[in-house]
Amino acid sequence: MPQKVPPQSGAQVLMILRCVRPLRIFSLVPHMRKVVYELCRGFKEILLVSVLLIVLMFVFACYGVNMFGGRLARCNDPDIKLREECVGVFWRKIFITKMKLQPGENESYPAMLVPRVWANPRRFNFDNIGNAMLALFEVLSFKGWLDIRDVLLQRLGTVHAIYIHIFVFMGCMIGLTLFVGVVIANYSENKGTALLTVDQRRWCDLKKRLKIAQPLHLPPRPDSHKFRAFIYDITQNIYFKRFIAVLVLANSSLLCVSWKSDEHHTIPLATCSAAFTLLFTIEVIMKAIAFTPRGYWQSRRNRYDLFVTVVGVIWVATHFMLM
Repeated sequence: MPQKVPPQSGAQVLMILRCVRPLRIFSLVPHMRKVVYELCRGFKEILLVSVLLIVLMFVFACYGVNMFGGRLARCNDPDIKLREECVGVFWRKIFITKMKLQPGENESYPAMLVPRVWANPRRFNFDNIGNAMLALFEVLSFKGWLDIRDVLLQRLGTVHAIYIHIFVFMGCMIGLTLFVGVVIANYSENKGTALLTVDQRRWCDLKKRLKIAQPLHLPPRPDSHKFRAFIYDITQNIYFKRFIAVLVLANSSLLCVSWKSDEHHTIPLATCSAAFTLLFTIEVIMKAIAFTPRGYWQSRRNRYDLFVTVVGVIWVATHFMLM
């Protein structure tokens, strides 16, 4: 590795090319490689959408130049309304400054002489096509359009502010939706769903819905064992399920409170959490008795409940052992 690389040299170009190394991730991750492939494959459609947005920006920029060109500029002296009078200097009050200025007689804030300047808003203007298109291009990212709206409202009126709202709707919402639609259309063509008929698509959607609506892995009621059947009826009762749901919500609400050892509410909260964990443990034991351990393990939801409960028991044991 050289200690010093001359600027604008071949060695600097080679070192800059090292920044493309992370692109190897595209070849290592198949899904990411597929995304890049679909973007490159839809370059023609994306180019057409870009041309459409450029034409849309040009139309709105022409309208903005004709309607707002030269009308947004104002003098930095609020008492001056005409450009011909915006000359000389004026006293401007300084509210926040690091300069050691003292207010004069009968003044609450210090003031200093500032030259009068007739200028456009700080971030944009519609004096020519280039600046207008640059301002509208920034609006496409949903940034800065509120500044344009406020200036139009303040200096030209409510009617002219509708202009920027229409451009945001057509340029941002419709234009960006077209970009996303191009990528989705390429994915559909790659998977073959774009070539299916309406009935074939409905059949594919029906199969997806049937796959989602699979029955739960719930063992039957053990009628031959009275005690297990009694526990089974309790666990399947709607009020028992609602009670457990309320416990879960109450236990989750404890996560919204900060737990610090020096605060007085920490010990009561830990006790409440331990009580909730005990109730969840009883629920797991009741379901294991009602379904048998093998039947309980068949459901993924029960496995998740068991995992969370075991972790909670470990946390409670650790907490009270370290007290």
